[in-house]
Amino acid sequence: MIFIKKIIYWLRLFREAFGNYKWQIIILTLIGFLSGLLEGIGANALIPLFSFITGEGSGSDFISQTIERAFLFFNVDFAIGALLIFIAVLFIAKAIFSFFGSYIQIKISSDYEKNLRSELFKKTLQSQWRYLLEQKIGYLEKILSTEVTQVTRILLTISSFILIITNLIVFLFVAINISFSITMLTFSTGIIVVVVFQPLVKMIKRITQEVAAKTRSVAHFINENVLGMKTLKVASVNDFVASLGDSHFETLRKLQMKRSIVGNIFGSFFQPFGVVFILTLFSFWYKSGTFNLPAFIAMVYLIQRIFAQVQNLQTNTQTFFGMLPYLEHVLAYRRTALENEEENSGGRGFVFEKTFSFKNITFNYNHNTKILDDISFSVPKGSFVGLIGPSGAGKTTIVDIALRLFKPNSGDVLLDGVSASEINLHDYRRNVGYVSQDIHLINDTIANNIRFFDETITDEHIKYAARQANIYDVAQSLPKKFDSMVGERGVHFSAGQRQRIVIARVLARKPQLLILDEATSALDNESELAIQNAIENLKGKITVLVIAHRLQTVMNCDRILVLESGKIVEEGKPKELLKDKHTHFHKAYNIRQ
Repeated sequence: MIFIKKIIYWLRLFREAFGNYKWQIIILTLIGFLSGLLEGIGANALIPLFSFITGEGSGSDFISQTIERAFLFFNVDFAIGALLIFIAVLFIAKAIFSFFGSYIQIKISSDYEKNLRSELFKKTLQSQWRYLLEQKIGYLEKILSTEVTQVTRILLTISSFILIITNLIVFLFVAINISFSITMLTFSTGIIVVVVFQPLVKMIKRITQEVAAKTRSVAHFINENVLGMKTLKVASVNDFVASLGDSHFETLRKLQMKRSIVGNIFGSFFQPFGVVFILTLFSFWYKSGTFNLPAFIAMVYLIQRIFAQVQNLQTNTQTFFGMLPYLEHVLAYRRTALENEEENSGGRGFVFEKTFSFKNITFNYNHNTKILDDISFSVPKGSFVGLIGPSGAGKTTIVDIALRLFKPNSGDVLLDGVSASEINLHDYRRNVGYVSQDIHLINDTIANNIRFFDETITDEHIKYAARQANIYDVAQSLPKKFDSMVGERGVHFSAGQRQRIVIARVLARKPQLLILDEATSALDNESELAIQNAIENLKGKITVLVIAHRLQTVMNCDRILVLESGKIVEEGKPKELLKDKHTHFHKAYNIRQ
């Protein structure tokens, strides 16, 4: 009963993972059957061939008699020369079919690997932000680079299973035609050997599960520390982290070594067992008085092929169960990504003529303490509004809700009184620009970092946006101008210059609402001044919501909102609030002084 449940479970996995490839698998089955049939007939043809040589007639078994009748039907002389040509043609045809089967295997697996990677990557990009925040660094990379390859090996294994089983059926049929008792003895012996070695399969599956989990853990460890390399070096803990890494790598090495050793046990002992079996068979058959050399030669070939197929069956079974944890993990990841797919129920276009507003927004993570508590405010079109507050007050959460990365637990985000959820998500984000203190640059030119995968943005748009962001002169001063490389994570530029490239990227898309989330918090005064000038250039031309700690960033705002403990505690013009010693804004400024 347990075995039947496992079979049903595996079939469901296969249908989910490889259901779109059923016709290719059916074709592969037919090719495997034809390939085995051609080889089996060719092997059986050895009986009449060697019977002519030994003078024992032309073979009395059914297939030998059928071959002889076919020769007579086509008026071909049934002799050694014709048989040699016949056998050669069969094995050449078998080789052609085998090659075609291998081609289909390779095509199926390569197509599947590429399509699965693309699907997982796309589904990840389409997932909800809440779900993405929970993913560990390096996990997706590990899934796409390694685990998808292992899943593809399962597909190859299934294809090999099909070819092995179809060949095995044909070889057994041909062998039974020669000697039923010897064939059953051979097949039964092979099955017994497989059963005896079955615990190895379970052991390999368990070890592979450990390897898969440890590999993901190592990928996370590497990515996490590479991203924080500067901090590690400055803190002078690189030797400790290297030692910790060595421990991770050693554990992984031992697990991989253990898996390889266990996997090689069967292959190492099976081949000599086959030789001993054939020698034992020869001894008993020879003494029985019914020994027939041509039949024995054909049976030796078929036994060798049957044992080879049984060995391949065991090897592929080990591979299958060894790779099964990867398949289960990848499919679970795909299902989870689908369950957390970002919704886009809105059908309206983006229209912003009057106000962008939060109305009674409440938000919390996983039903914990409220992050935002009944937040309401409006940003008139064309205005420059600042949002300040201490760390943990909920400023970034407001930004995430404004960008529709999170849905509020209650309340709504409105554009001219229309719920943001009714607006097409792509259209919405296309018109809402976002700049954070986390600078993301690709290792490409300045122009391509501003264009950022949007081919509709022309060179003129890039230059205009660069002027708005105060980065145009910097680019023009370089030998290759806008074709200058920024380097990995923008290493060739200062922090302020990198930030201005990012601002230019956002402005090139001509957003109607620009959100700046602590965009200058990590910059020196000179860099901040350059960005302040860039922001000043936008005043009156674009609606800006700026989140900041520094006084200079918000002093020129039309209005500021002060956030504390998830609530708007005051709002007004910055200069007026600064004059009143009792305001939160004034107190915050004095603390910073």
